[in-house]
Amino acid sequence: MKTWILIVFLSLLAVCGARLSDPLLGTDFPDFYCAARMLAEGRGHQLYDAALQRQYQARYAGRVGTLYIHPPFEAALYLAVAWLPLRRAYLLWSFLNLAFLAVAARHLAKEALPSWDWRMSLAASLTFVPLLLCLVQGQDSLLLLLLVVFAFTALRHGRAFAAGGWLGLGLFKFHLLLPLVLVLVLTQSRNPRNALAKGFSVVALVLAGLSAAISGWSVFAVYPRFLVHLQAQPFAGIIPQAMANFRGLTSFLFHREQSPWAVAAVSILPAAALIKTLTVWKRARLASPPSAAANTQDEFDLAFANTILFALLVSYHLNPHDLSLLLLPIVLLLRRAFAQTPCRWPPANWVSIGLLAVLFLPPLHLWALKAGVYGLLSIPVLSLFMISAAIARPSKAAGVS
Repeated sequence: MKTWILIVFLSLLAVCGARLSDPLLGTDFPDFYCAARMLAEGRGHQLYDAALQRQYQARYAGRVGTLYIHPPFEAALYLAVAWLPLRRAYLLWSFLNLAFLAVAARHLAKEALPSWDWRMSLAASLTFVPLLLCLVQGQDSLLLLLLVVFAFTALRHGRAFAAGGWLGLGLFKFHLLLPLVLVLVLTQSRNPRNALAKGFSVVALVLAGLSAAISGWSVFAVYPRFLVHLQAQPFAGIIPQAMANFRGLTSFLFHREQSPWAVAAVSILPAAALIKTLTVWKRARLASPPSAAANTQDEFDLAFANTILFALLVSYHLNPHDLSLLLLPIVLLLRRAFAQTPCRWPPANWVSIGLLAVLFLPPLHLWALKAGVYGLLSIPVLSLFMISAAIARPSKAAGVS
């Protein structure tokens, strides 16, 4: 009965989202949809022609907005819905997004929160504003969340090659995946590191070949050039003040990204965060895949959660809906906290729970979006990064010196 109630609830949510997006103005889905239409009509070799993208948007979406900026292979994914008219395609993609979220929630609950009802966890996650933004905008962040959850569970059980493959599939958001993969490669022991790198490389090469088949080999020069000059385009969708990462924080503090202080901050902060993340993995003694020991798995979970937070903070480009990826470290931190008796929680646990509560406050997100200061949400994300590093410090009781 709970499952049927949840299915009806999610279906109503998807239908309401489609109706509220009247007529998809201000959402990102038309960018993906029109890119897929270009592929369907044999224009893949012109995928990064901004003028042609706008022609397709005007024809199929009835408006001109932000451009398709993801790698060519992701446009092929949207062919699954692009055969439908725009509104029906958006509705179908909304159902797929909810399916991605449901699978991720069930998989993660089974792995990290077996005592929790995954359906209730799924319903609770729908109060998280970045996730709702992803649904409304027809974005792909929930697909990335699902792939990272699969990679996390695979690596947790010593299946490093599979973990690398899942991460490779997430390269449609390479600015988030590459920092994550970098840390994992640097922190695993030799055999898991090699297996993870091989899995990632195999999938990356397949996706590169698919991109070349779609847009020609010249795309490897055209696409980077397109991204470099993207900010000069109208409706570029690049707003540093709306990024809850180091770039957004420095943009808020120094007002100009080109100022010497901003450049220094954007250089120093990611380097310091990388050192901190590597220290967490080293301190947790996870140079090899985790053993079955509960305390070792807890240390692995916290180190992985810290790495996700690191990847979000150091990413050069981060939209509000990309914070959907926070759901993984949120679940892992909650698991750590509720595994202990609340009356015996250390101060770091109380602070982490408080930060999670702050991040789940819808008014905070809505105010920050409306005021144009969403970059300030990097402060609770950064605080959570530091607290997760503190919690990950093994205790003497666990036998770690």
